[in-house]
Amino acid sequence: MASSTQWELPSIPQGAEFGDSDLASSGWSEGSTAVHVPPPVLSNPDSRRPSLQPASSSGRRSIDEQQLTTEELMTIWGKVGVQVVDSATTLFEKSKRSLVGDGSYAGFVRAVLAQVPGVHVSPGNEDWGYATYAQTGGAVQRRVSDIMPGDIISFWDAKLKGHKGLHAYNKTAGAGASGPLVGIVSEFDAKKSKVRVWQANQHVGQQTVEIVSYRLEDMKSGHVKV
Repeated sequence: MASSTQWELPSIPQGAEFGDSDLASSGWSEGSTAVHVPPPVLSNPDSRRPSLQPASSSGRRSIDEQQLTTEELMTIWGKVGVQVVDSATTLFEKSKRSLVGDGSYAGFVRAVLAQVPGVHVSPGNEDWGYATYAQTGGAVQRRVSDIMPGDIISFWDAKLKGHKGLHAYNKTAGAGASGPLVGIVSEFDAKKSKVRVWQANQHVGQQTVEIVSYRLEDMKSGHVKV
């Protein structure tokens, strides 16, 4: 988030020496009266630290520039991830009777996170926190921790093709004008590279939240990030 903090006039270091040319250019004379300039004051002390919001086209620093260890990530998951799972489970049951969120993929995720204390949600539909996994096509580009229940997963123009039992299947995720498909991880089977996801159900006349399975090793194109 861009900061709106305004700076006051910076201070002139005490005891600084100036040459004759500097004095002349500044209009200083022997008869001038010394004026004490106070040090700068920040109207917002929090702006002393750089923003760690996710990067955007404006060039802001990315939250992915932070370096978190697996142990630190598991600690965060123990405090936050388990609550996200509880919230998603509750809203999944609620969706059998009523609409959850605004019907969009991101709307469901925001509704889940709104019930988790202390979670800050950035504006937009693409930045959801620290990236622990990234894959483009069939190539894994980032993997710093296991995919865990409660993680937020996003698909961009993903096309999956493979077999379920004896039958071939084709599936797309995050394609079209609706933007990326965003959901909450329900389960992950590392051996099968299979993730089950709570996501908004955009089919007319059905439960408004559904659970869908994706086999990441079947992804032929597109991008996924957790």
